[in-house]
Formats: sequence, structure tokens, C-alpha cells
Amino acid sequence: MSDQLSDQQGRPRPWPPESGLGRSPQRSPLRNGDDQLAAPTGLSPEDAEASRRWRVVVGISSLVLALACGFYAFTNTIAVVSATRAIEAAGGSVPQSAMAMAVAIIVVFGLLALGYAVIGIWNIVARTATSAAPLVAAIVLAGISLVLTVLYMLSTGSIGLQAVGLALNALVIVRAVRLLRMKKAAAV
Repeated sequence: MSDQLSDQQGRPRPWPPESGLGRSPQRSPLRNGDDQLAAPTGLSPEDAEASRRWRVVVGISSLVLALACGFYAFTNTIAVVSATRAIEAAGGSVPQSAMAMAVAIIVVFGLLALGYAVIGIWNIVARTATSAAPLVAAIVLAGISLVLTVLYMLSTGSIGLQAVGLALNALVIVRAVRLLRMKKAAAV
């Protein structure tokens, strides 16, 4: 076997490649020459900086909501298990409908926590991109959560900590919509 390979134009290349992995050394597309994060393509420098900053805010807000939903699911699980044990110790039984509702609430909050965590990380990782997908996902999940929270508040008649959840979900929606509406700069 020869120690030379050829590229697409038929020119010989040395084997093994000098760069280690068969690629020529390249700069990361996320960094510019000054070792700073590069601006998302297609946005003006001011909009690119705002996009990075607000994508991080959307991501961190989603992670906070993930923690809150996870905590709520955990505390509900503990409460349901404790109540079930207490009722069974007293010789009673928990009605199937009540248990089904409690499990449904725990599952919904668990899924919301997982969704918020994934979307929060996705938005933080995609802070230098102009992709709409992480922002659209954040809007959809925050919208669903907003509706569920309002329905819960109306059914229980209490506001409490749900107001914080409403505010964070509203922040996620408003910021994500503003980021999606940013105009792309004309290509030079």
C-alpha cells in the first residue's frame, strides 16, 4: 500500500495526515480569531449580542422551571405515598380516581421538568446560532405550561408560587418571540 493518497483533484496527500485526524487544522466555527465567541451568522453585531444574551436567559429560565417542576413532582410523590400509607394503616383504601389523578399530576410535572431541562440546555448550547427550533420548542412548552398553570389556579382558587411560574413562562415566551422576530442583516 502506498504512503500517498490523492485528493479530489488528483493531487497526492501524505499518509498519515499531518493534522492527526485527517483534517487540516481549522478554527472552531464558534470562535473568531481573537478567541471570542463568533456572532450568529446573518445578524448585525448588536442583534447578535442580544440574541446570545437572550437565548441564555431563555435557557436559564427554562432550567429554573425544570427545577421547580421536578421539585413539585417530587414533593407530590412524597405526599401521595405518605397519604396512601396513612390511609392504609388506618384500614382504609385510596379511591382509584384520586390515585389516578395524583399519578397524572406527578407524571405531567415530571414530563414538564424533563422538557424544560432539554429545552433550557438546547437554548444555552445554541446561543451562537440563528436556528429557530430551540426557541419554538421553548414557546410551545411554555405556552402549554402557562395554560395548565392558569387552569390549576382557576380550579384551586389560589395563586401562591404559581404566579412565579406564570411570570417565568411569560418571560420565556416574550423573549423567544422577540428573538424569532430579529431581522437578518443583508449578506455582504
